Amino acid sequence: MAYASNQDIFERAILTLLNPERVTMGKAVKSTFERRFRPGKRKPPSPYRDAEATPRPSRIFVQEILSVHTVSIYWSDSQTGHYAEQLWRLGLARVAGCCALSGRPISSGERVFRPRRSPMNVPGNWDRMVLASAILEQTQTRHSA
Repeated sequence: MAYASNQDIFERAILTLLNPERVTMGKAVKSTFERRFRPGKRKPPSPYRDAEATPRPSRIFVQEILSVHTVSIYWSDSQTGHYAEQLWRLGLARVAGCCALSGRPISSGERVFRPRRSPMNVPGNWDRMVLASAILEQTQTRHSA
């Protein structure tokens, strides 16, 4: 393979700067990488895909219902950490997801509990949600047993 001399490279650079429309690079060659990964027919993404891909924590249970809007949850997971008495606040789901406690799907707008966070302290499970109805179900089954 012959390499262009420094003089040729310099001349082409000057000509390109002076008259950019005149220089043509020729037809672009598609690489095998582009052909292999070109966009094709795909299924539309499921709103629950990200939540389904995230595994449920190894241990999670409601320790105490502190108020109507706050609960204390025990959370233990190898990916997000261990929280012995984590405070969770009631709110509305902004996006569709999956309940970390029961595994049921969550629709946008449903009442859910989320971990409390602050600008200085963001827990590893900050993006997880628990259905409010699942918390009531779990506390009722624990008290009846």
